[in-house]
Amino acid sequence: MTRLREVLRIEQKDRACVLALVLLTVIPLLPEYCAPVLAMGSLVAACRDARLRRDALRIGTIGKLLLLYIAYMAVGMLYSAHPLNSASTVLMWLVMFAGYLTVTTVVFNRRRLEIALLLLSLVAGMVGFIACCQYILRDLLGVPLPNQLWFSLDSLVYRYFPLNINLMLGEHRAAATFNNPNVLGEFLVMVLPLTIYYGFGGRRTTLHLIGRACVLLSLMGIAVSFSRGAYLALLSMLLLIIVTNLRRITPLILSLVAAASLVPEVVISRFLAIGNSTDVSISERFVAWDVTVQAIIQQPFVGLGPGVSNLWELLQNAGSSAPHSHNLILQVLVEGGFVALFLLALVATRLLQSSVELMGHSPKTHFLGVSFMIFGVAFVVYGMVDYPFLCPKLIGTFLMILGFAESCFSLYLQQECVPLRRLIRLPAGKPQRKQKI
Repeated sequence: MTRLREVLRIEQKDRACVLALVLLTVIPLLPEYCAPVLAMGSLVAACRDARLRRDALRIGTIGKLLLLYIAYMAVGMLYSAHPLNSASTVLMWLVMFAGYLTVTTVVFNRRRLEIALLLLSLVAGMVGFIACCQYILRDLLGVPLPNQLWFSLDSLVYRYFPLNINLMLGEHRAAATFNNPNVLGEFLVMVLPLTIYYGFGGRRTTLHLIGRACVLLSLMGIAVSFSRGAYLALLSMLLLIIVTNLRRITPLILSLVAAASLVPEVVISRFLAIGNSTDVSISERFVAWDVTVQAIIQQPFVGLGPGVSNLWELLQNAGSSAPHSHNLILQVLVEGGFVALFLLALVATRLLQSSVELMGHSPKTHFLGVSFMIFGVAFVVYGMVDYPFLCPKLIGTFLMILGFAESCFSLYLQQECVPLRRLIRLPAGKPQRKQKI
């Protein structure tokens, strides 16, 4: 309980930091159109925290590469056949980049990192809990509820959106606070490595036990999403955990066998249905991949421009109802060509290299490095069957976790995070004060 009071005690100097982290981490709990407002609100709070410390917004190497990627996408608006959709896509990335800046600015010591991971774990646990309640009430007990928590509000708001957004889902799958079960699975897959690190990487305190409960709820949320992409991502996570913990291979294997025995049969049958001739989602993906490859051949280097509308039109002409290519690499190629894919590959390379360095830095940081490596691998594995850069909440989660990675690399590996104003050549402000770690 002493540890619990210590973490929950918010000092005056940390209030702006906690406000920034709360605004950022609650984004997945609210509708999509709230995400940009909350992201900008978190950035404002982060600016206040930085001013109180006589510091500035900070950005690392990964952040610079991401800004370069966003700038390149902005160039794509000039030749896009749907400039309005391209502009909204670029703006969405730029606004949600505020989440990255918030984390890299306010998380500069271990105590703040622990507060941030606690908040992230609690939100992941709440999302998983909501998904489980939806599945039990709707699909087991027959209560007439929609798949999405915000269905009524979304139906009202999306009437005025220029895109035709389909909220009616007849499948027996939970979507929780998201618009689609696959999006729910993608979010939980992204945050699961850090929630596992928080719950199992430290001492057995009250907060870490709560973190372990959040891990369990997150896994249950993935299960009731019935997203097979998420199941594949989970398998890749387990494989990496085994490979990076060979000294503990026996208890790991026993734990996996015990966990597998508890998996419901309906989840296993959903996973084994991959490749079934009656599986409509798989056949739809094959059609989308074929159309996407043909479009890439026509514009291999610069693509058709950012946004899904350019490809969506081609898919509709081919008789496909898919809104995108259902593949991360193919969608990046069709929107931005090999240039865009190269920039994102640089981000992935930097994340992987620094994660390996963190694993070998010390026994205490080994698990943290493994967590970021697992995030990267699981994200790509899921991206083979879906497109994670579709909505503000997923982009915001992706950028936020990269912000956590950058902060940890700066904290433990002394990788430099420079003031943002130095990057954009703004006049220098007040002298900075050295941060305590």
